[in-house]
Amino acid sequence: MAVRSKPLGSTPLRQRKPAVPPRRPFAPYPIVEPPARSGIGAPAGLLMILFGLPLWALGAKYTLDGIVIGINMLAAFLELPARLPSPTGWWNLLLIPIGLLFSYVESSVRLNPFGGPAQLLALIVLLVLTHGIDIYTTYLGISSLAAQSTGIGQFLNLFWWSPYIAAVVLTYLPELLIRGGWSLLTE
Repeated sequence: MAVRSKPLGSTPLRQRKPAVPPRRPFAPYPIVEPPARSGIGAPAGLLMILFGLPLWALGAKYTLDGIVIGINMLAAFLELPARLPSPTGWWNLLLIPIGLLFSYVESSVRLNPFGGPAQLLALIVLLVLTHGIDIYTTYLGISSLAAQSTGIGQFLNLFWWSPYIAAVVLTYLPELLIRGGWSLLTE
């Protein structure tokens, strides 16, 4: 029995088309210059930060007062004899990291839907607690009798609904102003 073989050399084999067409070489893309800025970014960003920082300090003061009121309410519920005094003077400055921690968690923690249901539930509970505690303690600080003794406290307690609105505004507006101003300054 004879075996046929193809001759070596000049006869080409049948070629298949590739499954994926070959890439074309990259064409040089034109360099697009960013549009010229109108010049409003830096002054507006600076003003946003200058308005946001005092508002943040005001909200942090009322939040700290509200935290003390909340702890004292819990102590009264548990029938504990001790009560915490409201922080005054330098204690307000020393307790700023508490406000910074709340602001960081509220603005930086993002839900990750791909982390699994347990992680998603834990993050939702964390965000609800931090936002709720921050708004509620700010409301407690604004509506307390000590806050009503100052001019700002009297203004924020003008109507029955104004402490609620002021608590939400003082919780979120300063952070929005500071973050927005910073992004305008660093563009």
